[in-house]
This record gives sequence, C-alpha cells and structure tokens, in this order.
Amino acid sequence: MVIEHEPGDLTCTVGADVPLARLQETLAQGGQMLALDPPGAAGLTVGDAFAGAVSGPRSHRYGGPRDLVLGVTVRLADGTVARGGGRVVKTVAGYDLPKLFTGARGRLGEILELTLRLHPLPAATCTVVTAPCDPTLLEPLAPACVEYAWPPGHVLVRFESPVARALAEEAAELVGGDLVDGDEPLWADHRERAAGLHLTRCLPAEAPAAIERLRAAGAATIVGRYARGLLFSDVETDIRGRAPGVGALEQRVVEAYGA
Repeated sequence: MVIEHEPGDLTCTVGADVPLARLQETLAQGGQMLALDPPGAAGLTVGDAFAGAVSGPRSHRYGGPRDLVLGVTVRLADGTVARGGGRVVKTVAGYDLPKLFTGARGRLGEILELTLRLHPLPAATCTVVTAPCDPTLLEPLAPACVEYAWPPGHVLVRFESPVARALAEEAAELVGGDLVDGDEPLWADHRERAAGLHLTRCLPAEAPAAIERLRAAGAATIVGRYARGLLFSDVETDIRGRAPGVGALEQRVVEAYGA
C-alpha cells in the first residue's frame, strides 16, 4: 500500500510489496509518476525493482532507481529494523542506506518500505525515429529517452513535455527521421524487448562500434540506452575478451591492467 503521498513535495512512501504497476496507477490519479519503466514491470513489486536496480528508457533523463530513492526501511539479517535517508528531496548526512540497498538484490537485508522521488506525468509525448546519430546533438533539447533498437537498426528519441511535438520537430531537423504521435504502444513494445538480455557497457561515443561488434558476434536483438553506453543483447559478453562485443572501455582496462 501507499503509506504516504505528498503531491506538493513530489514524494511518496510505499511498502516494498506493492506491485509497481499498481503504484503507477495510484500516482497517475494525481498527475504524477515514478519515472521507472523497466521491462517486465507488470510482474514486479516496488521492492523487486529497487533491490534489482532495474530501469528502462526513461533513465536517460530521470536516472535509475538510485536516483529516485530518498529513504528506506530495511530488516537486517539479525532481524533488526533500520531506517536510512529521509522523506524529502535533500541531502541526508550519514550512511546512504537507500543507495546501498538499491541493487543489493537482498544480500544486505530485506527492503520493507521506500520513500521515492516522483515526477509529474508528461502533458504530451512525441517520438522521433531516426538513423543512428550523434546523441550530443540532442542534449540541448532534453529528450526523455534515446534508445537504439536492432532490428531494424534505428534510434528512438522521445520527448515528454507540453511542447513535445515542437521539440521533436526540432530534433528531426537536426538528425532527420519521422515523427510518431500517440507513441505509447511503440514504447511499450520497445521496453519489453530488453527482458532477459545480456548487458554490454561501453563509452557512449563508442556505442556504434559496440553495436557492430555485437552484430558480428551474431546478436539477433540489440536494444538499449544509446546515449549512455548501455546495450542489451542476446549475446553474452565477457570482459576478458573471450567473446566479441565487449565494451571498448572494459577491454582497454583489461589490456592495461590484466584480467
């Protein structure tokens, strides 16, 4: 259940066992959202999402779970209940338990409650479907999502704001492409394509080269955060270089310092 919702502060406190989809439905009634859109969200609880640090296309603009958690209540291995963080968007002194437990996959203890940072629901959305391009050209326009998808090998650039259409038109002038209004079905399908795939990390500028290596390694599906160097594919990579497609940065570290 949602224990506390402060719309004016854009925060809420929620039990870890609440389904993520139900939380989003509840927040949407007040015109707000948790900016977390991982694949398989329909089957995740809020605790699952933060314990696993899962995220989706919106992480390009809003960050991942560690950027959205403000406070936690946890049960440690000895049964002790501990609390960390706060209920407002500000820096909290001391150990950062919220970020420590986010992504720990339950190894440090069980998450019981979370206090989360919220964002307004976008008044409008519009997407540009374009060929692979230099994502830095788009940064001044503040897109919500910049995603790669193979097949067919295009980049999806989504804008979420009252002037989303105008921003998309400006982006299309910069990098080319077609505009898609009413784009939620497009993104619902794209988000789910990353489910169960393997992650390859690389420098954002080297994403095109990493994509080519993954394709050369036989990848049938590649999706991911094109402007953040996070690519998901059906090819499992290895930082020791035994398989193609490894992120260039990881490979250079291995070559310089050893496995």
